[in-house]
This record gives sequence, structure tokens and C-alpha cells, in this order.
Amino acid sequence: MWLRKIESDRLRNLKAVSLGLDAGLTVLSGRNGQGKSSILESIYLLATGRSFRTRKLDELAAWSGGPLRVAGEYQWRGGASSLAVIQDGPERALLADGLNLPFEEYIGRLALVDLTAERMQVLRGGPEERRRFLDRGIVGLNPSFLTILGEYRRIRSQRNALLRSLGAGGSGSRQLQAWDERLAQAAGRIHRERRGYAVLLAGKMGEPCRRLYPGETELTLRYQPSPAASRESEPSEYESILLSALEKNRERDIGLGFTASGPHRDDLVVEMDGTDLRKFGSAGQVRGAMVVLKLAKLARLQEELEESPVFVMDDFDSDLDEERAAILAKFLHTGGFQAIVATSKEEFAHRLPVPFRNVAVQDGTVSVIG
Repeated sequence: MWLRKIESDRLRNLKAVSLGLDAGLTVLSGRNGQGKSSILESIYLLATGRSFRTRKLDELAAWSGGPLRVAGEYQWRGGASSLAVIQDGPERALLADGLNLPFEEYIGRLALVDLTAERMQVLRGGPEERRRFLDRGIVGLNPSFLTILGEYRRIRSQRNALLRSLGAGGSGSRQLQAWDERLAQAAGRIHRERRGYAVLLAGKMGEPCRRLYPGETELTLRYQPSPAASRESEPSEYESILLSALEKNRERDIGLGFTASGPHRDDLVVEMDGTDLRKFGSAGQVRGAMVVLKLAKLARLQEELEESPVFVMDDFDSDLDEERAAILAKFLHTGGFQAIVATSKEEFAHRLPVPFRNVAVQDGTVSVIG
């Protein structure tokens, strides 16, 4: 898969940017605040219909106002296609080959993996960041997983409303059993997807870890579902375990006014040489682990889709030392991945051991310089 062209108009500080892209490595270079991250954000927005910086798309428009427009052309094994995102105030259009599609049908057409400063919160932030990491990976392979998540959220919201009613002296204890059963069924589908994805992702971590840390480091990933009693069980047993936990802890949930067990409490443990990076990882360990996780995700997508997804990375020079940056560049080059990375140190890029296209970014405009 190859993003051939990206156009961005009125996104943050970008000034009607139109940039052709090579199938290999493209390096965006320039001082901080010139628009490098905004170009990467444009590519991410084109692929996912979302921003990696904010959930409010109306915040992306330039200070002078919208409409914001991002468009692109890409090549995949099915031929050539186009995508566009248009945001005009609260109104949004997602276009694929000229057709306005709902989000669930738009996402997943341009396979992309990103590594930005915001993604470092996967290991530094709370469990919700790690759940999102799992869910984004699953959606990249199976966009219908969004519907499964939405169903679970709706059922949990209804159960929580009933719990609050019971806590306030209302009636409805019989209804709670029915909501428990519906919640367990929806939760079981999420559990199977997350558990399966985590296992497959862990299996892809070995090669990039050995490349980046030859003979030095062991990185492991372990899915921690809620309730804890399900962690050593078979996936087929999860629904009955959750249902038992819901029944056992019913009075506690009524007192709390919310559901305290289920996939919304899942977590992911990532360890480097036995150190839990969520709690004790250094900045360098966290950065290195995130690179390995993202490369494993690339490999998993490549295997499933039978073509190479696009990779974008911000702050290329700050996340890795020169030796590991060179290893990463070789990994992407030999794997056939298109990569667009940003750096504030142009000389850093010139020491990479693979060919690349150098694009200078200054004051919201771009120019190809090599």
C-alpha cells in the first residue's frame, strides 16, 4: 500500500499543502512549529477520519476558519483509490472514491500505523490508553469491531442507570439480571477480540525487538482482562465468569452506581526485562517499547492484509538514538513499508543507511529538497 499524494488545506497552520510521496521513506525536516506534525496529522486524519491530537475535529481548522479539507490518492492491491475528509464547522464528510460514507465504512481503507508523542501515553497513561491501543489495532483489521464496542457501551450505560435507580430506592432488581446477561454476551465478544489480538501481536514482537536490542532485551506483552478470575481461563469461559462476578458483586455495584467489572476495566502489561513499564519504565525504555509494539502492529497488519500498511512517526530524532534509528530505517526499507517521518534535525536524516526523500517544511508550506 502506498499513499501517493496528500493535500491539506486550512488544517492548523498548513497553507494549501500538496505533496507527492514516494513509496519508500520520506523525511519531513524543519524547525519546531513549522507544520511537520500537522502534515502527519493530515495523513492520519485521511486514513482514520480522526486526529491523533484531539477528538474535536472542529479544533483542527486554521484560526481563520474552515472548511478544512484533507484529500489523498493511494495505491493498493485493488488498484488506485482516493479519500477525502471535509470538516465545515460541526459538519463532516468522509469521501471514498467520491462517495460519502459513514465512519464504519470509511475507516480501514488506507491501512496506517502511527507513532507520535501522544502515543507514548499508551504506557505512561492510564488503562484506558492501553485499551484504546488494543482497540485501534483490532479496528484496523476488522472495522466492525466499532459496532461491538458501541453495543457494549450502550448496554453498560443502561445497566449503570438501573444501578443508580436501585441505589436511590427504585425498583428493578429483576431487570438487572436481564441486563447482566446482555452485558456478559457483549463483553464476551470484546474479550475474544482483544485476547486474540494481544496474543498475535505478542508473537510479532520478537523480530523487531531483536533488531533494535540485539542480545540485550526481552519485551513481553500480557493481556489482563476484567474480572481477574478470567485471566487464566479459556476464552469460551469468559461470559460465565463475568456473569458470576456481576451477580456476586451486585450490591457493591448498586452502592457504587456503576459496573465495576468487564472489558471497560481491562489492561495490558508490557514488561522489559521483567520491569513493568507502566509503573517503572524509564523514558528511553518506554520509547523503545512503543517502537517495538508499533513495528509488531505493522507486521501483523501486513500479514492479515497481504500488503504493507503506511507508517508515520513524529519526532524521529528524539525517540531513538542514531544506531536504533538506522535499524528502524532498515527494518522499514527491507519490509517494503512506506514511511513518512518528521525530524527537526536534517543532518540526522542524512546519516540514515537507506535512500529517502527529503521534504523541507517551513511556515506551513513544503518544498522537496532531495
